Amino acid sequence: MVEEAGKVLVLDTGAIIAGTPLVAPLKCYTTSSVVGEVRDSESRAILEKALESGRLEVLEPSSSRVEEAVELARKAKTLGYLSEVDLEVVALALELKARGLDVIVASDDYKIQATLAKAGIEFLKVRYRGIRM
Repeated sequence: MVEEAGKVLVLDTGAIIAGTPLVAPLKCYTTSSVVGEVRDSESRAILEKALESGRLEVLEPSSSRVEEAVELARKAKTLGYLSEVDLEVVALALELKARGLDVIVASDDYKIQATLAKAGIEFLKVRYRGIRM
Protein backbone atom coordinates (compact mmCIF):
# COMPACT_ATOMS: atom_id res chain seq x y z
CA MET A 1 0.00 0.00 0.00
CA VAL A 2 1.40 3.36 -1.03
CA GLU A 3 0.54 6.74 0.44
CA GLU A 4 0.76 8.48 -2.91
CA ALA A 5 1.09 12.23 -2.32
CA GLY A 6 -1.82 12.33 0.13
CA LYS A 7 -4.16 10.30 -2.09
CA VAL A 8 -6.75 8.13 -0.38
CA LEU A 9 -9.74 6.04 -1.41
CA VAL A 10 -13.18 6.24 0.17
CA LEU A 11 -15.14 3.03 -0.37
CA ASP A 12 -18.84 2.38 -0.59
CA THR A 13 -20.35 -1.05 0.08
CA GLY A 14 -19.98 -2.25 -3.51
CA ALA A 15 -16.29 -1.42 -3.51
CA ILE A 16 -15.72 -3.49 -0.38
CA ILE A 17 -17.72 -6.42 -1.76
CA ALA A 18 -15.60 -6.22 -4.94
CA GLY A 19 -12.46 -6.62 -2.82
CA THR A 20 -11.08 -3.13 -3.50
CA PRO A 21 -9.41 -2.66 -0.09
CA LEU A 22 -7.29 -5.77 -0.64
CA VAL A 23 -5.93 -4.70 -4.04
CA ALA A 24 -5.94 -0.90 -3.90
CA PRO A 25 -2.50 0.72 -3.79
CA LEU A 26 -3.86 3.54 -1.59
CA LYS A 27 -5.04 3.80 2.01
CA CYS A 28 -8.81 3.13 2.13
CA TYR A 29 -11.50 4.63 4.36
CA THR A 30 -15.17 3.90 4.88
CA THR A 31 -17.92 4.52 7.43
CA SER A 32 -19.42 2.22 10.06
CA SER A 33 -22.73 2.35 8.15
CA VAL A 34 -21.00 0.85 5.11
CA VAL A 35 -19.45 -1.81 7.33
CA GLY A 36 -22.95 -2.63 8.59
CA GLU A 37 -24.15 -3.24 5.03
CA VAL A 38 -21.51 -5.91 4.35
CA ARG A 39 -23.32 -9.07 5.35
CA ASP A 40 -22.37 -12.13 3.29
CA SER A 41 -19.54 -14.28 4.66
CA GLU A 42 -17.16 -13.83 1.71
CA SER A 43 -17.48 -10.04 1.80
CA ARG A 44 -17.18 -10.00 5.62
CA ALA A 45 -13.93 -11.94 5.28
CA ILE A 46 -12.61 -9.33 2.82
CA LEU A 47 -13.69 -6.56 5.17
CA GLU A 48 -12.14 -8.13 8.26
CA LYS A 49 -8.85 -8.87 6.48
CA ALA A 50 -8.67 -5.27 5.22
CA LEU A 51 -9.38 -3.88 8.69
CA GLU A 52 -6.88 -6.19 10.42
CA SER A 53 -4.13 -5.37 7.93
CA GLY A 54 -4.68 -1.63 8.29
CA ARG A 55 -5.51 -1.25 4.60
CA LEU A 56 -8.98 -0.02 5.56
CA GLU A 57 -9.91 2.39 8.32
CA VAL A 58 -13.41 3.25 9.55
CA LEU A 59 -14.07 6.95 10.11
CA GLU A 60 -17.25 8.90 10.75
CA PRO A 61 -17.88 12.21 9.00
CA SER A 62 -18.91 15.14 11.17
CA SER A 63 -22.56 16.15 11.22
CA SER A 64 -21.63 19.38 9.43
CA ARG A 65 -20.10 17.34 6.57
CA VAL A 66 -23.25 15.21 6.39
CA GLU A 67 -25.28 18.43 6.10
CA GLU A 68 -22.88 19.61 3.39
CA ALA A 69 -23.35 16.29 1.54
CA VAL A 70 -27.14 16.70 1.73
CA GLU A 71 -26.89 20.22 0.31
CA LEU A 72 -24.53 19.03 -2.41
CA ALA A 73 -26.94 16.22 -3.35
CA ARG A 74 -29.79 18.73 -3.43
CA LYS A 75 -27.81 20.88 -5.89
CA ALA A 76 -26.90 17.80 -7.97
CA LYS A 77 -30.59 16.75 -7.96
CA THR A 78 -29.63 13.36 -6.51
CA LEU A 79 -30.88 13.77 -2.95
CA GLY A 80 -34.01 11.64 -3.36
CA TYR A 81 -31.93 8.80 -4.81
CA LEU A 82 -29.22 8.57 -2.16
CA SER A 83 -29.55 6.54 1.02
CA GLU A 84 -28.28 7.74 4.38
CA VAL A 85 -25.27 5.45 3.90
CA ASP A 86 -24.58 6.97 0.47
CA LEU A 87 -24.70 10.46 1.95
CA GLU A 88 -22.25 9.41 4.66
CA VAL A 89 -19.83 8.16 1.99
CA VAL A 90 -20.04 11.54 0.23
CA ALA A 91 -19.67 13.30 3.59
CA LEU A 92 -16.56 11.27 4.44
CA ALA A 93 -15.05 12.23 1.09
CA LEU A 94 -15.78 15.89 1.88
CA GLU A 95 -14.28 15.46 5.36
CA LEU A 96 -11.03 13.97 4.08
CA LYS A 97 -10.80 16.54 1.30
CA ALA A 98 -11.15 19.31 3.91
CA ARG A 99 -8.19 17.72 5.75
CA GLY A 100 -6.10 18.35 2.64
CA LEU A 101 -6.13 14.82 1.25
CA ASP A 102 -6.57 14.02 -2.43
CA VAL A 103 -9.74 11.92 -2.29
CA ILE A 104 -11.00 9.37 -4.79
CA VAL A 105 -14.29 7.58 -4.09
CA ALA A 106 -14.65 3.99 -5.32
CA SER A 107 -18.32 3.48 -6.23
CA ASP A 108 -20.42 2.19 -9.11
CA ASP A 109 -23.46 4.14 -7.88
CA TYR A 110 -24.28 6.69 -10.59
CA LYS A 111 -26.03 9.02 -8.14
CA ILE A 112 -23.02 9.05 -5.82
CA GLN A 113 -20.81 9.73 -8.85
CA ALA A 114 -23.03 12.61 -10.00
CA THR A 115 -22.98 14.12 -6.51
CA LEU A 116 -19.20 13.84 -6.27
CA ALA A 117 -18.80 15.40 -9.71
CA LYS A 118 -20.72 18.43 -8.47
CA ALA A 119 -18.14 18.78 -5.67
CA GLY A 120 -15.17 18.23 -7.95
CA ILE A 121 -14.25 15.00 -6.17
CA GLU A 122 -12.79 12.25 -8.31
CA PHE A 123 -14.48 8.86 -8.42
CA LEU A 124 -13.40 5.46 -9.59
CA LYS A 125 -15.76 2.88 -11.00
CA VAL A 126 -15.38 -0.52 -9.46
CA ARG A 127 -17.07 -2.92 -11.87
CA TYR A 128 -19.31 -0.92 -14.16
CA ARG A 129 -18.94 2.02 -16.48
CA GLY A 130 -19.13 5.36 -14.70
CA ILE A 131 -21.22 8.41 -15.57
CA ARG A 132 -20.32 10.48 -18.61
CA MET A 133 -19.23 14.00 -17.94
